[in-house]
Amino acid sequence: MLFWLILFFPLLGAFLNGLVLRKVSPTVSHILGTSALIAAFVCALLTYLQFLAGGGQAQVITGMEWIEAGTFKAPFNFILDRLSGLMLLIITGIGSLIHIYAGGYMHEEKATYRFFSYLNLFVFMMLLLVLGDNLLVMFIGWEGVGLCSYLLIGYWYEDDKNAAAGMKAFLVNRIGDIGFLLGIFLTFKYFHTVSFSELKQMILSAGAQLNGEQIEAIGWITLALFVGACGKSAQMPLYVWLPDAMAGPTPVSALIHAATMVTAGIYMMTRLNFLFYLAPTTQMIVASVGAVTALFAATIALVQYDIKKVLAYSTVSQLGYMVLGCGVGAYSAGVFHLFTHACFKALLFLGAGSVIVAMHHKQDMREMGGLRKYMPVTHLVMLIGVLAIIGFPGLSGFFSKDEILWRAWTGGDQYHIQWGLGALAAVCTSFYMVRLLMLTFYGKNRSDHHTQEHLHETSVVMWGPLVVLAILSAAVGYLNVPHIIHIPGLTNLLFEHYLDPVISIPPQVAEHWHHLHAEYPQSLEWAIMAVSVAGMAISSLLAISMYSNGFGRIANSLGSAFKGAHRVLTNKYYVDEFYDSYIVTPLRDMSQFLWKVVDVLIIDGIVNGVGQAFMLIGGLSSFRMSGSLHRHGMVMVVGIICMLTVLFF
Repeated sequence: MLFWLILFFPLLGAFLNGLVLRKVSPTVSHILGTSALIAAFVCALLTYLQFLAGGGQAQVITGMEWIEAGTFKAPFNFILDRLSGLMLLIITGIGSLIHIYAGGYMHEEKATYRFFSYLNLFVFMMLLLVLGDNLLVMFIGWEGVGLCSYLLIGYWYEDDKNAAAGMKAFLVNRIGDIGFLLGIFLTFKYFHTVSFSELKQMILSAGAQLNGEQIEAIGWITLALFVGACGKSAQMPLYVWLPDAMAGPTPVSALIHAATMVTAGIYMMTRLNFLFYLAPTTQMIVASVGAVTALFAATIALVQYDIKKVLAYSTVSQLGYMVLGCGVGAYSAGVFHLFTHACFKALLFLGAGSVIVAMHHKQDMREMGGLRKYMPVTHLVMLIGVLAIIGFPGLSGFFSKDEILWRAWTGGDQYHIQWGLGALAAVCTSFYMVRLLMLTFYGKNRSDHHTQEHLHETSVVMWGPLVVLAILSAAVGYLNVPHIIHIPGLTNLLFEHYLDPVISIPPQVAEHWHHLHAEYPQSLEWAIMAVSVAGMAISSLLAISMYSNGFGRIANSLGSAFKGAHRVLTNKYYVDEFYDSYIVTPLRDMSQFLWKVVDVLIIDGIVNGVGQAFMLIGGLSSFRMSGSLHRHGMVMVVGIICMLTVLFF
């Protein structure tokens, strides 16, 4: 019963806010939407504890018969295991904190029923995505979060830029979804099922022998599914929607970019890990795309001044780390970084939202500075979030990010380049996040006099969830402390084997992936860790020296010395301009041609022309009816004479 309530409460909240209580006050909308999420979290927590108490074995929960056509069957079933259970807690737990915060952030809105209805519906769709036991149920949630992201990003649709950002997110994700659908079709064609449970049993069953056609098909299936993951999880070349998604309210940014929609691709690949293990070429592509994306987005973030844009590109970069973890076969490491990232990135986005509210919705860090004095709580929690994401020893990002880099290095010589890209991305992350902290909270305040007069800490409704997220950001990393670090009273690597029942290497390729369980010298692990920490420390100190007093001499000198590189990074490598010039504009011109020339002039011209020609012929061959009895009689007589003439001659 509790399981069904997890899905029921968010859907009920969306229904009541969106269709029933539309004229209630914003406070009532907030309480209703938040209560629905808190209730779902309580049910999820109790369900998860019962599940672990029962042994933690995967359970397929029967829903209803859904699609059945010939040999194709897709029941509406759900799966509850360690992976979906963890995602339940992340989605409902952090989602609840974001809902609480949203009441303070949106307090100036006259009517928020639509906003909280969309938020609740978004969470419901995300729950459907992670709980579905087959690819089609997952796809409903997959498309549902895409729809809700469109609605939430374009929430202030009266602004053309916001509406365009929502449309961009929707369309770019549709490109990825073509790959996802192709993967579903190929899966059924070659394996005659789309059920995760049945597919896993088929692949892993003792003595299972896949024929050559199926082995080749798995490569194409995983590649097609990864295209879908590139859309949802904002990987190159489909990452361009996510930075523009900042147009929506900040709670939306936190919900989409931290714990839910953007992690869908990582969740999907982890769920189907047994297929991806059978496709080493796809795994190499996944690892390479993740590593390149991590560094690419990190370099763009180095020079951005919009506080939310910096965090958006940071999200793209951190997702690249998760994808890199999946690509090297370290799915547990990827999911653990998903978990820690959900905590500290939600914290950073919501902290940025508090700054934006205090600054009267200004987002340019060049107009900030010195906010530590006015917003001590926000400063403290943002400091914890920054230290967590840059991998400061002892905080969550240190344990999760370094685990991925360690797995990349030990994954074999073929992954050393990806490790190098990931390590460089980590150095860039430290620089741009410390830069954000310095420009926002330190130095002299650069805002106008009116803004300075009204600067103050936000309400407890907003900073309360930040404190909880800060505690999580500092603490959750200790669920996966490496063996080489001994902390008295703490069991190391609690998370390392947590996903073992979910992550299974097929026996056919166990030898190829033997490095996942190999033992390595502790000195090597210390060396890899030292390189990471040293890079973090050096880049952080460089950022402090450059931006401790705003825009110092070093920053200006570097900007002047490398004008070309600075211009390229500021304009985000001109990727949007390239897409607009070579993809969007040609497609728009082609559409205009097909509409105005092919459709209107040619097709409509032919169809309408034929009709008009016959109308003309009919008009010329008929007499105009005037109602005159004599004329009608004459026409009849002439007609009879013509008929008789034809008959006789």
